[in-house]
Amino acid sequence: MKIAHIADAHWGFGYPGPTPSARFEDITRTMDWVADRIISEGCELVLFAGDAFKDARVYIERATAEIKAFVSWLRRLSDAGIEVIVISGTPSHDAISAYHLIREMQIPGVQVFTEPGIASLPTDGEVIVACLPGINRSSFALKDEFAGLPPHEFHAKMTDWITDTCRDLRAGLSGPVILMSHLTYDLAETGFEDALLQNEPVLTDEAARMFDLVCLGHIHRPQLAGSNVYYSGAPERHNFGDERTTPGFWIHDTETFTTKFANSEFIKTPARRFKTIDWCDMDIEAWLDGQVDDFSSIKDAIVRVRYACSEELQKRFDRRSLEKALYDAGAFFVAEIRAEVERSERIRDAEVTEGLNPLTALAAWGTNQEIKESEIVELQALTTELLEGSV
Repeated sequence: MKIAHIADAHWGFGYPGPTPSARFEDITRTMDWVADRIISEGCELVLFAGDAFKDARVYIERATAEIKAFVSWLRRLSDAGIEVIVISGTPSHDAISAYHLIREMQIPGVQVFTEPGIASLPTDGEVIVACLPGINRSSFALKDEFAGLPPHEFHAKMTDWITDTCRDLRAGLSGPVILMSHLTYDLAETGFEDALLQNEPVLTDEAARMFDLVCLGHIHRPQLAGSNVYYSGAPERHNFGDERTTPGFWIHDTETFTTKFANSEFIKTPARRFKTIDWCDMDIEAWLDGQVDDFSSIKDAIVRVRYACSEELQKRFDRRSLEKALYDAGAFFVAEIRAEVERSERIRDAEVTEGLNPLTALAAWGTNQEIKESEIVELQALTTELLEGSV
């Protein structure tokens, strides 16, 4: 039996791109490719481990388009006779109401879980799937035993709850049991997401070992963590944090299943590339002299340029000409061209620094950071309010 394991599609509008819908179309295109591959591989079961959507709180027009895209994907698999189990993910991404709506559609062969439970499958016990959706922290805050706890104790108590719930799900089940969840696993490699995942409740290795296979969503870095825990990663890149991540999904084969899954293959997807170009003084000088390469590596990519140079070079540098060259070379979208200019006259003198009032210092900082004048004025107004309030 082949089982496809995928998560973190994050359908949504408003990603940086040439149009508000461009990246939504990228996600849809990649997910259609995934569906075709799942069908061609002969998978009998698909586990979608949460975060179908980008944002939980959106206008009805946008929500309708996003739900429609996900439902079309599910129907594509359903029409091919494939069983699909879906769980909701992080509450800030996945509105529970959207998943309830999809469940009410009663798509043949599609089961949707927003609370812990055991999926029923027509495979006569060949495999059992225990579902543990993403955690809604606010629901815990309403419980008496969580009231007034400091953050670290609050998260530790939620972690204990996860372990206890896993124990309850596993109890009484015989045969191979898969846990599908949307959580941080304590042995996972998180990389870029480290800071974002601090103080999160975690799936402990103790809890994971209660199951034969654990299929997770949430971390966008595909990996086998521990002995039996897989993250599918995201099938499409969403930002520059995913630049060096390989997007895709897993196919687990249970044909030789004994005490663990013997065959698991990672399938790479044709996702949009992100490309960062870092320049220094020499690169800027080469550009000004017309000696820069042809940007052959940026075709169809989302590009950003970060450069550091002297104030003198900055005066000679024309961003618009560089942006045009990037588009001429085939860039899909130029996200930013950002400078870190080495000022020749920095404000370092103690007496000069002390001589500046807060509004003047704020204006100098804003100019140094190349913030728009209108935004600097707004920041100064807010600073004035704060200063008046503190007197």
